[in-house]
Amino acid sequence: MTQSRLHKIIGFIVFLIAAFTYFSTVQPSVSFWDCGEFISSSYLLQVPHPPGTPFFLIVGRVLSMIPFVANIGLRVNTISVLTSSFAVLLLYLTAVRVIEHFSKKENRSMLEAIGIYLSAAIGALSLAFADTFWFNAVEAEVYASSTFFIALVTWLLMVWVEKAEQPDSEKYLIMIAYLIGLATGVHLMAVLAIVPIVMVIVFKKYALGDEEELKRTAYIFLGHAAIILVVFMAMWSAITDTTPPSPEQYQAVDSRFVWVFIIISAIYMGAFWKKIFTKNSFYIPIIFGGVALIIVYPGVVKYLPNFLRAIGGDNTFIGAVVLILIFALLGYIIRWGHKENKETVALAGKALLLILIGYTTYIMIIIRANENPPINLNDPRDLKTLVSYLNREQYGDFPMFKRRFSQEPHQQGIYTNYTSDLDFLLRYQMQHMFHRYLFWNYIGRESTVQDAGVKWTQLFYIPFLFGLLGLYYHFKKDWKMASVFLVMFIFLGYLTAFYQNQQQPQPRERDYFYVGAFFVYSLWIALGVKGTLDIVTETLKNKGIMKPVYYGVLLFAIIFVPYNMARTNWFTHDRSRNFVPWDYSYNLLQSVKPNAILFTNGDNDTFPLWYLQNVEGIRRDVRIANLSLLNTDWYIKQLKHERPFGTPEVPISYSDLEISRLGPMRWQPKKMSIKVPKEVYAEFGVTDSSIIKKGEITWLMKNTATFGNIKAVRTQDLMVLDIIKTNRWKRPIYFAVTCSDNSKIGLNAYLKMEGLAFRVMPFKTGNYYSAIDEKIMHEQLFNEPKGFSRSYKPGFKFRGLNDSTIFLNDNHKRLTMNYRNAFIRLSLYYLYAKHDKEMAKATLDKMEEKIPRKLIPMDYRLLSDISNIYFQAGDKKTYLKMAREIEKIALQKLDEDPENIYGDYNPYYLLKTIYDNLHEYDKFIKVLQRLQAVRPDDKSVQTLINQYRAKSLLEKKFTSQQAGNKKDTVK
Repeated sequence: MTQSRLHKIIGFIVFLIAAFTYFSTVQPSVSFWDCGEFISSSYLLQVPHPPGTPFFLIVGRVLSMIPFVANIGLRVNTISVLTSSFAVLLLYLTAVRVIEHFSKKENRSMLEAIGIYLSAAIGALSLAFADTFWFNAVEAEVYASSTFFIALVTWLLMVWVEKAEQPDSEKYLIMIAYLIGLATGVHLMAVLAIVPIVMVIVFKKYALGDEEELKRTAYIFLGHAAIILVVFMAMWSAITDTTPPSPEQYQAVDSRFVWVFIIISAIYMGAFWKKIFTKNSFYIPIIFGGVALIIVYPGVVKYLPNFLRAIGGDNTFIGAVVLILIFALLGYIIRWGHKENKETVALAGKALLLILIGYTTYIMIIIRANENPPINLNDPRDLKTLVSYLNREQYGDFPMFKRRFSQEPHQQGIYTNYTSDLDFLLRYQMQHMFHRYLFWNYIGRESTVQDAGVKWTQLFYIPFLFGLLGLYYHFKKDWKMASVFLVMFIFLGYLTAFYQNQQQPQPRERDYFYVGAFFVYSLWIALGVKGTLDIVTETLKNKGIMKPVYYGVLLFAIIFVPYNMARTNWFTHDRSRNFVPWDYSYNLLQSVKPNAILFTNGDNDTFPLWYLQNVEGIRRDVRIANLSLLNTDWYIKQLKHERPFGTPEVPISYSDLEISRLGPMRWQPKKMSIKVPKEVYAEFGVTDSSIIKKGEITWLMKNTATFGNIKAVRTQDLMVLDIIKTNRWKRPIYFAVTCSDNSKIGLNAYLKMEGLAFRVMPFKTGNYYSAIDEKIMHEQLFNEPKGFSRSYKPGFKFRGLNDSTIFLNDNHKRLTMNYRNAFIRLSLYYLYAKHDKEMAKATLDKMEEKIPRKLIPMDYRLLSDISNIYFQAGDKKTYLKMAREIEKIALQKLDEDPENIYGDYNPYYLLKTIYDNLHEYDKFIKVLQRLQAVRPDDKSVQTLINQYRAKSLLEKKFTSQQAGNKKDTVK
């Protein structure tokens, strides 16, 4: 077998392994987070959230029309399956070329060829089975496709390096430019690859002097960069403080640091200009790469639309004409470059032209926005709104150099838990939000719980150590190409983490942002394995044991890198039978009656619902009103005017001009009221004359936000109030159970539970136990349908929640709390409102059947509440079993903190409840004695001990009498 054939066979096997893995574990339909939005937007070519993914949607639309599987969601998920599989193949091909670039090709032995190809395969498969990459590969998100673009341009770059001296080699560079342009229509992550690409071009074509001089300037550059970084960070740490800044202070800090950076850079360049601006300087590739990146982003991506708008105003036609003129100008520059033998100018012109052509996929955004699709975020129908869309103005602005800028109440800990912005940058944004993710992938992940740590023994450090060795080995063999990949790793890792400027805490893990850096690290793993093989070859050269050891190293690497990664990650990444997102969104839609308006809270109770409505046609009669989007004028106008799938508009009284001017409003808590006509009372079966006579509902609407000492309400609160008032009880209005109390404008007393949503009622619904619709709730929780209904039909689906072979991550488990809460509310209704103990117990039994504790554990506090319901319902056997679980946990918490006596669920209170119910007073006396040991001066503890000693005596006396009576009966 020839080496070329072996190379192709191993590459094909690598691709097959990746493709088989991803097709075997792909999500069968919609996933949580953005996937529902992307699938819906692909299927109907709609406009997803900024800054848009037009090329991804076009590809998704094509796949959605090919009937290779029945479910449209699965068809679109296949984008990630295929692009991830090809990315793994491209990493293999790239690793082979990187190794061949610094190793001799002539007279290469078959043994060395096997070493190169298997090392590359091990590195590629380390990416295939890496935690983050695998997660991205089995759902319809943009990160898999973006990684594919990074892989493709990197491979093309290595092809160009090999063929750079051939006459037509620039076609590879032009193709790379076009792919970079296309990649902007998927995710901007791939754009960061421009810097290393330009570095390679400059190294290969223009840095033609003394190699040693180039290396010397590289070391000087690293030294200067380190000095500047230290000085800059020291100044940064001194300037920033621990107090929450105002928005004006954000800008002041950013402006201050921009000027500091400019001044330091100017002084530095003036002092070292002779070393910087020479043909043989390492600075030149870096500078050219930085300039190229700025030209593309923000140049082409953000400033070009701004320029077109500045020239043509809001007239899209004029903007299109100007864009055509720009194309013509680039064509002229290319022609002039060839004519005047300025090939570099011509190449730069071609590259920029192809980037612009790739970027034109964004034209689709304007075209589709003007068609008013059901999903049309920001409504970017002209240049003005497109600029706002591309700039992500919906999400607000954030500073670059001010690290702790958040004013959100739940994020205020960033000002007290960290000593400075620098401390926050290093400990949270770099260590927690990048290094932790790197270690997850190549050392091990503790769990899927939010903020989980590293499991240091999962992969035995071996992939990680191979990667470090590969980095060292690459620099030893080819320092220029090694520096290129190191820059790529820094840009796709550390620079991305810096640019994201994420505040603590985040609503979910963000490891997917750094998958480009993980691509590079897996390349280093390939080089690390090859470096180990070279050490074996050099150490054992001409010795008989060399070949066995050589193959032994390869076998060791195969077992402890791709095999072990696949083995430890398969179960947690297998979604092939996971329908939890589909079922949850279906259940939420079926919780509301026909023609309802449903207020939702966030991504996971909105995007999957959009998928079911847009793609599968389920409950299109329901109008979803996302509360966070209700703070934007364009979304409010869409609810007011649009009729998706023929569903009526949402009733809103504000004029469009008033909507445009809406914003947070000063607000003192005030009494609000809404009229209720008699016919509405009749519709709801209200017969209480005092309620009917009143003819309105009244409640206290408090402020929902504070700005300093100013109390205010948000735009969303004003809109919720207006929609409910303007509706005049004509359509059912609901809040999803995930909506916070703060979002319900004080209407809690008028809400009735009908599944996973609370309906707004024209009368007070009673206390916690009675505020449910028992008939609907029973139907939802007890009657699980085999199929599904596109129209209103109560009956929840619980697929997979009681199946131990299906992995449920932390997000899935958290959402099951909403199911459990529904069961518990219904059980309490039966127990306290209906006094039906059998049904109260049956409801909890059904909950355990559908959501067993052994598979989805529940918090001990919730377990305590449920056990007490069983006790009140007379099921002492089930209570005893649960009580022993709680007792064990409570005693453990006592060991951890004997003085924990505060809160409704402190261990002393839990144990008191258990021992009271079970009449085990002696046990509680021992617990109290433990408390007395740590609080000897607390006389109330001794009083309790005396009381329980008396109880114990009475219990023993009673037990003795019972035993005596029983004995007499037997006689």
